[in-house]
Amino acid sequence: MNASRALWSALDAGANPLSMLLMLAVLVRTLGASDYGVLSIALAASGIAMAINPAIATTTTKFVAEAAGQESAALTRVSGVVTAALCAVILIDVVILGCVLVWRKGLSDWIFGSSISYQGKETVLLLAMVAVAIQQIDAVVGAAIRGLERFRRQALVELGLRGFLSVVVAAVAWATGSVAAVLAAQCSVFALFVLLRSFALRTLLPGRRLLVSSTRSQVVSLLRYGGWMWLSAFAGVTYTSGDRIIVGRVLGAAAAGEYSVYVQLTQIIHFVPSNLFAFSLPAFSRLSAAGSVSAETRRAYRSYLLGISATGFGIGLILLVCWPFLMRIFASPLLSADGPTLAILLLAANFLLLSVTAIPYYLLLAMGRSRLVSLTTSIWMCVALLLMVVLIPRYGLAGAAGARLVFGLGTLSFIGRAQQLLKSSNNDN
Repeated sequence: MNASRALWSALDAGANPLSMLLMLAVLVRTLGASDYGVLSIALAASGIAMAINPAIATTTTKFVAEAAGQESAALTRVSGVVTAALCAVILIDVVILGCVLVWRKGLSDWIFGSSISYQGKETVLLLAMVAVAIQQIDAVVGAAIRGLERFRRQALVELGLRGFLSVVVAAVAWATGSVAAVLAAQCSVFALFVLLRSFALRTLLPGRRLLVSSTRSQVVSLLRYGGWMWLSAFAGVTYTSGDRIIVGRVLGAAAAGEYSVYVQLTQIIHFVPSNLFAFSLPAFSRLSAAGSVSAETRRAYRSYLLGISATGFGIGLILLVCWPFLMRIFASPLLSADGPTLAILLLAANFLLLSVTAIPYYLLLAMGRSRLVSLTTSIWMCVALLLMVVLIPRYGLAGAAGARLVFGLGTLSFIGRAQQLLKSSNNDN
């Protein structure tokens, strides 16, 4: 059973990074290093503004999984959870997009800085915001499907949609060479994602009803748990986007584009393993519905931790060995095809640490320790952000990567916390 879920989780996980890499190979060539840097900065800034949405998606997965793990009648509450989560995301998106529309000129000047001269920065920023907003609505629907542990359906939908996105974006980029046109195409495709994935979720729900009135307790529970997750998500998105914005302002758009390429490639070391084992969050949540850690949970934790560590290390080793070849495929002729630099090695080490700590992270969230997870990640991300401000002007891309590595080292504390949780529960039993 776990093997099947891992397989479909792997396909689900691989769809997005594969799509991103295909688009990367096309966009770097068609847009050029500077325009691709502008696109990267705009998407990074929009990701910060929409930081609360990933928190709601994670919260949705947890509460849907808990409802499904209880008596069968609890499945009737799943639609209520989905409704509450979607309403929260849509409301937040509308408010943020309204603010960006009103103050887009000042925001674009501040985000891109005086070192980047690009016509239509305001339009690019607004389109990036819309693209991310629609994508996050889609992420909530996908989170509900994962919460129901329908990994096969989610993977098949994800593969099809991501493949279609790659084709459309590549065609628009080749035809227009315009950053704005690429973002407009993404907005259109993401809107289609929402419709198709919502239909897929609707077929899984009781009475085939996607939206029903949420109860007060559902809303309160989502906000209480999701509040801590929002803090962590906001810090996380700011951390993952801050270095690219600082690099762009200090070193220019071309450097931001180069750094974005390095991050997109090395993050596979974390992205694929963490999503390969993403089924562990709903699985742990279902097992913890009784309120305690069972022997089955402890066995699953140990096997998942070993598996994800080996997977992350293997992907990292292959990536570094094949780096010159990857550069020729995805970044030539704009970037060097030489071997890994210090910045690349530091990024790889950071993402390897994050992949190892993904399982204790999932366990702590499933057991309701959102406050602990949020405070730990937020503190270390703030430390990393402060280091970015200091290190990037001095050491360039290596400084940005070094600041990221500090956060990776900080997440190692999750392993100790998870072990304490398992040990204390074992003693109680």
